Amino acid sequence: MHKMPEIVSNKFIELFVVLNNAADDLKMAGAEACLTGDFSRVTDINDSCRKLQALEAEIKSTLSNFSSGYKVRSVEKTRFNKQDRNRTRTPRIRLVVNMADKIIEEPTIAETFVKTLKAFGLERVAKLNKVVTSIPLMARTQVNGYQSQRRCDGWFITTHVNKISATTVLEEIAKSLTT
Repeated sequence: MHKMPEIVSNKFIELFVVLNNAADDLKMAGAEACLTGDFSRVTDINDSCRKLQALEAEIKSTLSNFSSGYKVRSVEKTRFNKQDRNRTRTPRIRLVVNMADKIIEEPTIAETFVKTLKAFGLERVAKLNKVVTSIPLMARTQVNGYQSQRRCDGWFITTHVNKISATTVLEEIAKSLTT
């Protein structure tokens, strides 16, 4: 991990904004105190402002040292098993859909799934209100925070499917559209 997580970076940015706003407020209060002639208050406000600036500088230096001082542990295999030498990967699973006189087959299950839904007609499929993994199959707006959705012809299609669930959903849609 060379970088700080995004959420932590965002919180530090928020902190810097708050520190800058506080420093600006102190400067305004110092100017008002100067106009009224309260020079002891001006001195106190200037000291507080310097302390805020020092705090901000210290936090920034700590952040810059984070990436340089953080050691990444390498993940190495310490021993070699004979079983690993003989293990092979299984071939990639593909989804093949036969529709009327047409065969739909794409490199990935998700692409085949979307292309089949387009062949059914996206408007017709959307009227069925199907749900996949507790997320609407099709929606006009993206489900907040859900990454497995593809934009297609104004629709967001949930593509978080494996071969079995894709086959099941497509069969259900085909039955619903033919009846």
